[in-house]
Amino acid sequence: MKYRSSLRFILEGIEGIGVTLAVLPTWPISRRWLRNWGSRAEERERTWAGDAFVGLDPRASTRAIDVAASCSEVWPWLIQFGLGRAGFYSYELLERVAGIPVRNVESLVPHLQGIAVGDEILLHPTAPGIRVAAVEPLRHLCFGVREPADAPTHTPDPGRSWSMYLEPRSAASCRLLLRACVDPPRKPTFFKRLASLLEEPIDFIMEQRMLRTVKRLAESTTA
Repeated sequence: MKYRSSLRFILEGIEGIGVTLAVLPTWPISRRWLRNWGSRAEERERTWAGDAFVGLDPRASTRAIDVAASCSEVWPWLIQFGLGRAGFYSYELLERVAGIPVRNVESLVPHLQGIAVGDEILLHPTAPGIRVAAVEPLRHLCFGVREPADAPTHTPDPGRSWSMYLEPRSAASCRLLLRACVDPPRKPTFFKRLASLLEEPIDFIMEQRMLRTVKRLAESTTA
């Protein structure tokens, strides 16, 4: 099993700190462009498989990148995702500062190549995992659970999904997309609004790095 090198850990950590310092204070302005970083209008407006796990008017972000590798070469990297698996392909230094003891794997691991609906993937050692809600090999991996409409109002806010999609462009290239959808909170409070304001830029910071890392890893296997 190959882990991220110490040099890459340090350089990407420095990059992550710089991106964080640039994005957080400018988010009220930069949000307009970064919320859907890299995606195209038709990708943002399309209905995706993971959208079924939220209501009709969620807050959505769609981020994407072109990858010079086929869907079959990218997919094995995606299904390794998770704490205690191959990591999150993002800023490992920032993740450790946040209390996540992650080590990002930079090789394909045979025993991590299976994933199924109902599996739970951990994001933090002390938090509940996210449940796999839909899988179509080589096309999408969706996480989320939709609460029934008659769920008691004291339950956690409903309707949240996060999904990874592959769209083939040619025999040797594809689009990799990350799409998050969150329903409005049942009972908006100051703290929930504040958490939402912080969650959006942090998601961008980590997801753009994830997209770029998966692109690098998948393309390196085709070189």
